[in-house]
Amino acid sequence: MDLELFGRAIENLRRQKLRSLLTLLGIIIGIGSVVALISIGDGFNKSVEKEFDKLGSSTLIILPGSSFVSSVLAKLEAKDVDRVESVKGVESATPMYISSQVVEFKGEKKSVLILGIDPKKQDMLEEIGLISISEGRNLTASDNLAVLVGARFAEDTFDSELKLKQNMLLDGDYLRIVGITKASGQSFGAIADSAIIMNYKTLEEITGKELTPYRIFAKAVTQEEVPEVKERIKDRLEKAHGQEDFQVITAAKIMESALSVLGLIQLVLVFIAAISLVVGGIGIMNTMLMAVMERTDEIGVMKAIGATNKIILSIFLVEAGVIGLVGGFIGYAGGLMAALIAGVIASSAGFDLIIGFDPVLFLGSLTFAFVIGVVSGFIPAQRAAKMDPVEALREEH
Repeated sequence: MDLELFGRAIENLRRQKLRSLLTLLGIIIGIGSVVALISIGDGFNKSVEKEFDKLGSSTLIILPGSSFVSSVLAKLEAKDVDRVESVKGVESATPMYISSQVVEFKGEKKSVLILGIDPKKQDMLEEIGLISISEGRNLTASDNLAVLVGARFAEDTFDSELKLKQNMLLDGDYLRIVGITKASGQSFGAIADSAIIMNYKTLEEITGKELTPYRIFAKAVTQEEVPEVKERIKDRLEKAHGQEDFQVITAAKIMESALSVLGLIQLVLVFIAAISLVVGGIGIMNTMLMAVMERTDEIGVMKAIGATNKIILSIFLVEAGVIGLVGGFIGYAGGLMAALIAGVIASSAGFDLIIGFDPVLFLGSLTFAFVIGVVSGFIPAQRAAKMDPVEALREEH
């Protein structure tokens, strides 16, 4: 496969512009679809890893329910926060409480989600990326009716957007907005985007009952101790509860599960997109068969002047390979462009989708497209190579 063969292949394809273009479309769509889906999938993976990096590899999350006990029936206890914090290797632990209440703003009433937190531990929640202030200030231990609101909550809950220092009415009490949180793309932090956040003690006074933790977030002293700390927490809570009606999960385990699900979805989508590559390969085969039929006299002349079967085979294989290569290049460019557009759309919706040029994917796309072309063109090329020169020269067109 020297440069002369490539030059001849390109020249032959230029003479059949329309047919070559229609053949290219199958490869372009196939490679473009696969590249776009792989790029978007990799972007999701990188974004998930980035968000879980914020959560921290030394973070553990305790939640009610287990494989045997439903999370609907099981509940964590208020004392579990102190129990977890007393475990050897735990640097700190903080609870998050949850409640649904009706709130009024400018005469408009809405049922909203309220998260109760310990203001003394808000730094920890900010450190692991759950609650981060965009405007205003953090809550303090002395705050009773002062609240934070999520970025999405402030924009979308009521007809009028909520601002700092405005008041909302809850069960006869005025809640004053002292802070608005940053929009969060992280799975655990996302709940705060659409909620009111307040001192959990005030939330208990409003609901008139002692709340149980919705989640407990714990931070190990070091990342290396996380597996041992996880087992110690499980032992401590199981003894206190009399059964294992809770789960202790690590940030690394959550990320692993999330990436596994994303990988499976990506695999299925890429498989579906790859079907169009089969269609593209059939298109190349059809084009090459037509080329062989139309160029029988040319094949006869080449054989008559000494061209071997190997040379004839190479000419048609290179033509098929060039179709695949050109289609692969255009398909990669189109797929990457589609992925970049998806990234922009995702960013505007608040999700940081990381899309970039991947040299391995680029070279893999071109190689795969070239191979598809060569494989699809093999039968037509072999047919051309086996033609009898005398019969080829007799062929009428």
